[in-house]
This record gives sequence, C-alpha cells and structure tokens, in this order.
Amino acid sequence: MEYYQYFRLKGAPFQPASPHGAVYFSPTHLQGLTTLEAGLSEDLSGLTMLTGEAGTGKTTLIYSLLQRDYKRARIAHIDDPKLSFLEILRVILTQLNLYSAGTTKVDYLSTLDHLLELRGKEERIAIVVDESQVLSDDVLEELRLLSNRGQRDNRCLLQLILVGQPELAERLKKPELRQLNQRISSRGVLRPLNTAEAIMYVECRLSAQGGQSSAIFEPRALNHLLRRSDGIPRKINMLCHSAMMAAFYANEGKVSVRTAKKTAAEYHDSVVITNRKSGTRPLVMPALIVGTALGSLLLFGFVYANVWSDWLLHHTVSLGRANEQTVRPDSRSTGHRKASGLRREAKATTSLTPHPVESRASLAPGAAAPAAPASDVAGRGTAPKMRIAPTALAATAVSAGIQKQTEVPAAPEQRSQITVRYGDTLEKIAIRYFGSKSGINELMAANPQLTNINQLTVGQIVYLPHGISPKASSDQTATARPVPNTEDSPER
Repeated sequence: MEYYQYFRLKGAPFQPASPHGAVYFSPTHLQGLTTLEAGLSEDLSGLTMLTGEAGTGKTTLIYSLLQRDYKRARIAHIDDPKLSFLEILRVILTQLNLYSAGTTKVDYLSTLDHLLELRGKEERIAIVVDESQVLSDDVLEELRLLSNRGQRDNRCLLQLILVGQPELAERLKKPELRQLNQRISSRGVLRPLNTAEAIMYVECRLSAQGGQSSAIFEPRALNHLLRRSDGIPRKINMLCHSAMMAAFYANEGKVSVRTAKKTAAEYHDSVVITNRKSGTRPLVMPALIVGTALGSLLLFGFVYANVWSDWLLHHTVSLGRANEQTVRPDSRSTGHRKASGLRREAKATTSLTPHPVESRASLAPGAAAPAAPASDVAGRGTAPKMRIAPTALAATAVSAGIQKQTEVPAAPEQRSQITVRYGDTLEKIAIRYFGSKSGINELMAANPQLTNINQLTVGQIVYLPHGISPKASSDQTATARPVPNTEDSPER
C-alpha cells in the first residue's frame, strides 16, 4: 500500500512541478504568468525577464504557459542552460519543427530567418529559457543578438523570455551585459507565499487527489510545517510529503504535531546552510596552548641569554686579572719567564675556548666566534682594560644574538578567502556562510577594498571575517591561509 492510499487519496499530492500537475495561482503567481504572457504580445523590445527564489514556482508557470493554446504564437522551451549557443539553436529548430540542411550556426540562423519571413505581422515566435542565471555571458550576448533578427517594421516577431533566480538580475548589471539589461521591457518577480496563501496551496494540492487538509493534518501540525517552509512551494511539498510518510509508517490517523516537528527539524538540518562560526570554536583552546608555549619559550630564551652573558662577562674579568698578574716583570731569569709565558698561553687558550656545544648554542646563526686579541696570546704588556674590553663586547654580542635567535615571530593573521563565481552576490555569500542576509555587514567590514558592494567580478577575492571558514564542496573549495600583504547548484 502506498502512503497516499493510506490517507484515501488517488495519487501523491505533493509531487514536483510537472506539465500535468495541479497548479495553484496565488496573487504573485498570477502576476508572474501575466509577465510571461506579456513576453508573447508586447512589441517594445522582444525581451522579458521573470525572477524568483529557488522553489517559488517559476518552472510551474512555464509549464502552465506551454499548456495554453496561443494560436498566434509558437514557443520553444530551453530547460538546459548548460548548452552551447549552437546546441540551443538546434533545440529551438527541433521544437519548432524546422529542418536545416546544414549543421553550422549560419545554417541554423538562415532556417530561423526563413521562418520569420513567412510569419504574419501578428504572429510570434517565443524562446523561453529556464534557469537563465546559469547561462554564460557569451550565450546571453548571443541570445540578445538573436532577438534582433525578429525586427520587422518596428515590431518584434521573435520574443526572448529569460526565467531565473535573483542572481540573473544581478548579473545583468555587469557593464558587459548592459545592452541586454537595457532592452528588457517586462520584468516580474515571484515572492514567497504568506500563511493564508500557503494553506490554500496545500488545499489545492490535496483536493486534486480527492482529499482535504483537515482529514490528513492536525491544525497545529500543518501550521508548524508551513512556518518552517518560509512560504516556498517546493519546501511545502517536501515537508508535507515527508510528514505524511512518517505518519503512515507510525500508523497515525492524521499527521500529529510531534511528527510534524520531527519532520521539520530533520528537513531543516539537511538543507540549512552551515554556520562556519561553530566550526572554528574548538580551535580556540589549542591556539591558547600554542600561544602560552611560545611565550614561555621566549621568556626562557631571554633569561638564558642574560645568565650566559653575565657568566661570560664575569669569567672574562677574572681571566683578565690572572693575565695581568702573569705578565708582570720580575727579577727571574729569562728561561723562567719563557716557561711562565708558555704556561700562561696554555691557560689563556684553555680558558678562552668555550665548549663546542656551548659555542653552537650561544652564537647567533651565521655569527663568527670572537677572536682573542693578539696581545693576550703573545703575553705582551698591554694594559688590563685594553684586554678586557673586546672580550666584554663579544659577550654582549653573544647575548644579543641569543636574544634575537630565541625571539618567536608572531603568528600571521589567519583569515579565509573565497573566489567569486558566476552568480555570486554579496547577499548570497552572506546567506551561504552566515545563514542570513544580516552577514552582509560583517562582509563589508572585512572587505574595505570593495568600492561597489552591488557589483562583484568573477574571480574577485572576498575575505571572510575572523572565525569564518569556507565550506569545502564540489563547486567551490577554499582553505584558510595567512593573508598576504598585498565561496547551490541552480534549482528550478
């Protein structure tokens, strides 16, 4: 038994948009249909645009337009915006039942021109392109040039109707597409349904299959589902369908409030845009630990350098005093003085030569070991101060080198960046990474280089605020990295 049979319905009531499905015309949908029909009759420029969020019913309106009998119009529907312009021409000719002798762009255009010449003044040929926000700039420009071919006696025999998400309107604001944007004479926008319209939408869907909402949903249950749908017909379909399935498996006579809340929560968790702030919080404690360790290392290096410098200076002063006593002249024989000089030279060499390990640890990288003055080694009668001063300076240089070596450079500022893609707007980026449009303010604060927030260029770098990391996905992958000194598949 199917779930809809359990509720005594003739078929599944909440199926996706189809050419033969039930259609509920809310006020906003009636306005959208009027905009599409204006594209078949208006003679201003031959260009019409209808936009709306994903799931608001744009494709449903296109199917409704195709089902109507327009005796003076022939309509070609392009539902795959990823086609090249040559492939789009081939689809247009096929749907208009035209045959082309060749397979080149010139052949297709010649065949279409021949059809336009045979049409009467009151006849129209319309090309409806769904999901137009995915079209490339080159294809959009080709379509604009194609619409020029239908100009006859100040009348447009060839109509172009672009249907897509709000990103389409933003893309047309680009300087390279301004000619296309200026020629759009009819514009329409689909808005989400309010509560009363959403209830009527559900009633329309159920009555088409022989049912009523009061017999299937508890009042509070349906209200909860509609609140979580945000007035988007596609979300209403998914939530009501899933709730009816859950009630069927639970053997409930009606969809209960508990089932509705559980279904809405599961659906929301599966489609909500992840907030990256929560993903960065676990990194706070490791960062504190690493910072504390680096601070301790720096403090230890500073103390160690000072202690080593004091010891070396004290040892050098003591050595200087011993050398002074050694080189004082006395009445002893010359041979005895030579022996004393050799013993003094050996003692000075042993005292002034540090341990190999201590040398490597104390000297700065690339610094040469300080050489002992020649007067000290030879044992000539140089004043004690002249012997002590160079050694003390060397000790000070060693201490400074140690301090410089043990200083830990500050960690570079960690921020994330994304690359602007086709269709990206600041509002869409804010919704993607913050879950709401309110994130635009934080993006503006993090990107003072943006002179015009309403115009983003493909390939442009946009920095995310601290604590925000771009999600890794198939269409856009970005990793957090230090900033140098100098980002939904389209839905119908």
